[in-house]
Amino acid sequence: MARFHLRRRCPLTARFWFLGLDARQGDLTLRGLRKTPTPHGSSRSTLGGLSLHSAGLTLLLPGEPLHFNRRTQTFTRGGRTVPATEGRLHLRAAVHAHETWIAARHGPTYREGLVALHRPPRPVMGALDPWRAFIGGLPGKPV
Repeated sequence: MARFHLRRRCPLTARFWFLGLDARQGDLTLRGLRKTPTPHGSSRSTLGGLSLHSAGLTLLLPGEPLHFNRRTQTFTRGGRTVPATEGRLHLRAAVHAHETWIAARHGPTYREGLVALHRPPRPVMGALDPWRAFIGGLPGKPV
């Protein structure tokens, strides 16, 4: 398993932790993400224009794809760094679609139940409030 040095306030730290639990539950497969091997470690799961990998993600956008690197917690597009706020803005629709699907499958309090049940590591705990703020602005999610 890869080790990452994460900044505590990045909402994507919590996002990847939740996605790991979703994968173990089989929810990524049930939702339709297609798993394929990669030459550099763990597999890649893809649905539409979003590809997830243990090292980060790629979102296909018009022009150049957007990449998020978990190790550095940076977004890049066309080889140039993209401000985090802009990168997260591009991800909002994909995050909303997944969280809506998860809430429909497991109920609206499922994510908070996972936090209580699994007691996430410190970096994830530090990222939960930014995560809640990030998803709070999505339609259908409480602020």
